[in-house]
Amino acid sequence: MDKVFIFDTTMRDGELTPGVKMTLQQKISLSQLLEEMGVDIIEVAYPASSPKDFAEVFNIAKIIKNSTICGLANSLEAEIITLAEALKPAVNSRIHTYTQVNIKQQSKLSAEQVLETIKKSVSLARNYCNDVEWSAFDAPRSEPDFLCKSIETAIKSGAKTISIPDSLGLASPAEFSQLLQMIFNRVPNIDQAIVAVHCHNDLGMAVANSLIALNCGVRQIECAINGLGARKGNADLEKVVTGVLKQGNYQIDIDTLLLTKASELVLQITG
Repeated sequence: MDKVFIFDTTMRDGELTPGVKMTLQQKISLSQLLEEMGVDIIEVAYPASSPKDFAEVFNIAKIIKNSTICGLANSLEAEIITLAEALKPAVNSRIHTYTQVNIKQQSKLSAEQVLETIKKSVSLARNYCNDVEWSAFDAPRSEPDFLCKSIETAIKSGAKTISIPDSLGLASPAEFSQLLQMIFNRVPNIDQAIVAVHCHNDLGMAVANSLIALNCGVRQIECAINGLGARKGNADLEKVVTGVLKQGNYQIDIDTLLLTKASELVLQITG
């Protein structure tokens, strides 16, 4: 059976939920429970955004031994280097970097400049960390040929995981499935990376989009406990895990007996 990797972003994207702020100790407690559950990748924070975020990644990286500890950075050299510094104590670390690929929103950069940005940022990240994930921000609204070229460039530059986010949560399952099928059919080196999805819930489709993505070849799902996240939130981790297991043909290393405990802990933290 193919393994599906679970990437938890409760502490990073989940903290973008209006009114939600977590202390370092709360994040440590949650990360320890996520590790006990068997979560593959734990995204802790965005170290370049604040000293608080840096300290959270650095301190949790010292504690967690089995799960991969991940932080987020944009394509700027300074952000990637800051993230690499924060991840130094980790046994297993991942640099997660992203680029805006909807070039209609990239008023300052040409398509060639965006591709060069992807190449430089992913290559830089690989200099610091063997495990690099690159996200195609706003993928559903980007131009298809350019999106595919961007993904190809990121993989050539060393990204081991490619994340296709429905950044604004506006895609239907049919639309998202069509986008993913196009990527798998048209990116020549797509077999050299694990493809992930990160679905927002603005139309209530985050879990459905995450699960249908498996049929297209996706093998990592990014989600959050209790569906926390920016605006209407992310795919709910418990629903994703339950949905994957219900399909019966994928391996998933989550201890389902701890799902309720995790939900209750996050509810206690967020109020």
